[in-house]
Amino acid sequence: MADYSMTSAEARSSIKKVAKEANSIDPSAVIDFFEIDTSDIQFDLGIRNSTEDNENDRIFRFHNSISLTTRSIYFNDKEYIAAPVAVEGFELATKGSLPRPTMSIAVKSDGVEALSKLKTVLAQIGDLTGAKFTRIRTFAKFIDGSDPDGKNYASLTSLIKDHDPDPNAILNYDIYYIDRKTSESNQTLSFEMTSSIDLENFSVPKRLVIQDRCQWQYRGEGCCYTNNLSASTHGTTDRGILDPKNSNYIPVANDLNERIFDESENNQNGILRTKVGTPSLWNKNKGSNYTVGEMVFITKNGVEYHFVCKVEHAPSLDTAPPNTDYWIADQCSKSVQGCKLRWQGVLPYGGFPAVNKA
Repeated sequence: MADYSMTSAEARSSIKKVAKEANSIDPSAVIDFFEIDTSDIQFDLGIRNSTEDNENDRIFRFHNSISLTTRSIYFNDKEYIAAPVAVEGFELATKGSLPRPTMSIAVKSDGVEALSKLKTVLAQIGDLTGAKFTRIRTFAKFIDGSDPDGKNYASLTSLIKDHDPDPNAILNYDIYYIDRKTSESNQTLSFEMTSSIDLENFSVPKRLVIQDRCQWQYRGEGCCYTNNLSASTHGTTDRGILDPKNSNYIPVANDLNERIFDESENNQNGILRTKVGTPSLWNKNKGSNYTVGEMVFITKNGVEYHFVCKVEHAPSLDTAPPNTDYWIADQCSKSVQGCKLRWQGVLPYGGFPAVNKA
């Protein structure tokens, strides 16, 4: 992505460069850079470790300007590998529906390693629906002069007339989301994409009147079942940090309203018998094993996601939450019952239980 911390003067300079090149009698070649970002869908399905910034496992960057070069091209200090990818359908119409571009990728086992890795991710997730797809268009003269490690690739840039590296000189910046897989074989994958406002189940930002489904983000604002928010946000009576029942906002139940911990003396009504300590940030460098009943959390976009250890194990990236082999996720069922398991008195339920469906 371009550097949006640039000054106004730098922005004007880059815009002028692009406009001048676009209107040139002999412009340099147009290069399309593509990115497939699987960050959100991998996190939601527990494939990756959200506490690690391992971008190379989540964002796949490539270009299809194979007529220019069969090696990687660097732009804005990022590597875009050469790949046999066909992308079409970006054209905008003056009326009718929004464009739905299509993408076909060759993923032969002996082909480009990164694309084979993308196919592996697809096999783990089951689908790439919801993955962010970005197309960055620029002119060849604006690509980087060297890779991030300082290795000059003059053999490529020397072929470009008036080479002038500028990561902010962008012709188009298009963002789409993968909507569905249209075909798959041992050698190719094909997808159809859509804009964010054309996604299935997309709605404009306003409250939906739903009877039996809470609309708040669990442990986020509205729900407030978290230590992250202030006392005034939580409230002062019958709920929040002044309620002894919820003083530590510990994990309570899974999304089926099954309690994680046993709360009775004689009968085991929960999945685990006892809780250990108070919730702490998951740490891959912890000096000892995580024990059964130990509570941890990870943070994504300012929201805490809590987990409880169900099998004693040594901390490592392979055993990190939300790995269900080692952890039980604290999840709200988004129902009134789920709200009652966590709160006393007035419930911060985000649905409208009094609404008559008829």
